[in-house]
Amino acid sequence: MKSINSAIIFLLFSFFSIFTGCSEEPKLELFNPQAFAYAMDNGWEVNASVNAKGFAQVEDVNTELYHLSLNYKVNLYSSEDTVFNADYDSVTDSVVEKTTDIQIETQLQLDSGFSKGNYSLEFIVEDEYSHTKDTLVTKFILD
Repeated sequence: MKSINSAIIFLLFSFFSIFTGCSEEPKLELFNPQAFAYAMDNGWEVNASVNAKGFAQVEDVNTELYHLSLNYKVNLYSSEDTVFNADYDSVTDSVVEKTTDIQIETQLQLDSGFSKGNYSLEFIVEDEYSHTKDTLVTKFILD
């Protein structure tokens, strides 16, 4: 009888381990970065975006909405490797159904003090709920 109880406990433990091992924890991932600049009278306008997936979505049982919260920071790197803290903000949303990905956008105004050349934008995004973080860099040219 003892061996049957041990076998049942082992099977239950194995099933629980497999079941919990298959449940995926959110892991934020950035993809599809884009950046481009437009010349203006007194400088440039830079438009950039990155998509995020794998973020946590918390269900509110009272409203049946899913909430997401992403904090982001954008660093601008000049051709001389000078770093500028270009932008920071958060994306919060409440949706009826879980969403697979979301786009994060930024728009920067650069004055004529920025010289022509190659630049990079670094997106740093953190998921407020899962505390996962990802970073992605994209390049553009001021000419």
